[in-house]
Amino acid sequence: MPRHTGELAVHGHLRQHEGKTLLVVNGRLSGRDTFLSTTLRLEQPVRVRKVAVRILTFDDVTVLSPLDPVLPQERAGEEWSGTLLIPHGARPPVIPEDLAQAAAEAGVDTGSWSPAEARHLLTFLSEAGSASVRAERIGMIVKALGGRS
Repeated sequence: MPRHTGELAVHGHLRQHEGKTLLVVNGRLSGRDTFLSTTLRLEQPVRVRKVAVRILTFDDVTVLSPLDPVLPQERAGEEWSGTLLIPHGARPPVIPEDLAQAAAEAGVDTGSWSPAEARHLLTFLSEAGSASVRAERIGMIVKALGGRS
């Protein structure tokens, strides 16, 4: 069985935090598990074949935290690039119960949504400020997708 199922080119800058050099990714990684330990093939600023890292994704940033110190602290601020070896594919978006129930009642198959489409719709739904706006948005989603074949 392969140790990883996918590769993802990543780049960013090095940042010093609490005596540790972290790899801050340019752009947040979405659809990936956070706190996942995996391997990074680092190309720049130094070539390291295997760096064990933990993926930490927050609201607006993803940071790769090396599990062992491999980068000198004086390199903070430098650009880096490499390939993240992903042990499994992107995690599928989770359809909330209220949307799943409304979709099922209307005969809309949420399983046919692409991951990108589901993330877009779920973001739209999650930005609803109140229960009434959320219910309205669920209705809009179901109605818009109800006519698809």
